[in-house]
Amino acid sequence: MSGTTIVWEPEAEADLDSILEYIAQDNAEAAICVTNEIYQQITMMAAQISRRGKKGRVPGTMELVILRTPYIAVYVKKGSLLRIIKVLHGSEVLRFGSLKVRDTKSTAN
Repeated sequence: MSGTTIVWEPEAEADLDSILEYIAQDNAEAAICVTNEIYQQITMMAAQISRRGKKGRVPGTMELVILRTPYIAVYVKKGSLLRIIKVLHGSEVLRFGSLKVRDTKSTAN
């Protein structure tokens, strides 16, 4: 997947902000470590160093379990475009089924 472009959907960016704020209430250093870990593992997957992604619970999506954290990144891969749709805590996964995935044609880049 050389030359992959990673696009963070606004909802996924908001998820990361929420994760950072929530963890930082108790430990700012841990909050930074967790969000850095999420970014690093998604970047590694995009560089095809890792093939840990699996078929998602919502049709058309894939999921990456972020090791050493309780988080799962939900994404759509189409050609060289990797769209990060959501970052969920493991406890949120059961409520995730109602997500609607936008067509990649509507993503401008």
